[in-house]
Amino acid sequence: MGRPREFIRRNLERVDAQVSLLTCALVIFSCLIIFFVTSGIMLSILTDVYDERSDLTFSTLASHLDDNIFRDDISESAYMAEMSYLAMVKDNMKVSELYIFKKGYSEGIERVLDTDDAGKTEIAHNRFETGKIHDRVEEVYDIAYARPGDFVYTDKGYRYMRFYPVNAGGRNVKGVVGVSIDAQKIWTIKTILHILIAIIILLCCLISIRFSKRIFRKISNPLYQDASNTDTLTGLKNKNSYTVDLHNIEMGNQERYGVITIDLNGLKEINDTRGHQAGDLYIQRAAKILREALEGTGCIIYRIGGDEFAVFVKDGSIEYIKELAEKIDETTLKNQKETGSTLTMSVGYAKFDPDEDRNFAQTIGRSDNMMYDNKRMFYQEKNMKMR
Repeated sequence: MGRPREFIRRNLERVDAQVSLLTCALVIFSCLIIFFVTSGIMLSILTDVYDERSDLTFSTLASHLDDNIFRDDISESAYMAEMSYLAMVKDNMKVSELYIFKKGYSEGIERVLDTDDAGKTEIAHNRFETGKIHDRVEEVYDIAYARPGDFVYTDKGYRYMRFYPVNAGGRNVKGVVGVSIDAQKIWTIKTILHILIAIIILLCCLISIRFSKRIFRKISNPLYQDASNTDTLTGLKNKNSYTVDLHNIEMGNQERYGVITIDLNGLKEINDTRGHQAGDLYIQRAAKILREALEGTGCIIYRIGGDEFAVFVKDGSIEYIKELAEKIDETTLKNQKETGSTLTMSVGYAKFDPDEDRNFAQTIGRSDNMMYDNKRMFYQEKNMKMR
């Protein structure tokens, strides 16, 4: 358990991971806002259409509704005539079902007419309602006016249902008409949209993670030139950029990377004898040599101290990194011959080795050790020549 937690903690500490999480949160929030607003508008429009059809259906039905339907002693012929009219209105208005309810002697809600009963030859008695339909009919009896419709799940699928009072005068309600419109296709489309929006959000998150990481790494990356990441004297990447990129390397696949470390020889002597302006020119010449030696390799050069430089090499073998270090020495010698410069550099190199290095900082340490060994050899040879 410790390792997964440590892995998650280390990844969450990465700035690019935090940027990605923030971007994902903004994408999810934006997508959900758009979805809920658009689906709310669409549902409102659809509800208005259903309400208009329900209102028209009720007004057509109510104008010819026989009051005898609410009596317990209604004749079979009157019942069948009313059922026939109910079925005709249903067909003409393109609704799914029509119901008529009344309160029975037990104060329960009784369904006295149902278009599903069309074709039957006898009166259906004592069919009492329960659940949501009962509550909506009971509410109409209490308030004596039609409330907005609602989507209800029935044994026939999703329906849009609205209930209207049949008034006996004033606020007295003698019955309730229920209009039911098939909404199963709409509900299926809504379910599909929910699934699609979830997939779209997931895809947007994956795309945003990829692009936010690339943009962030471009901003903090050695290839991006800006004042906060660029050394003003040499135009190379500075210590700030070096630190950020080292952190990114250690948080990623370190085995892909190698490093070359460089230290100028004799800068202190030049500063002491010829002044710091000459020392600055010495450093600039060194930066020019490094650029020339590593041109076209894709390697990133940093000035990390007064006379210290580093190069990160990606996807190169130890042999390739050694060749680059030798190219730096060769370019330095070439510059001496062409310009008469006395500039020399001590160079070290290393490739990340999981058997030797716990992190990339230890790889840099091995490269520094080689560089300092070469620097000692340089000064030993120089002192021997001076004797």
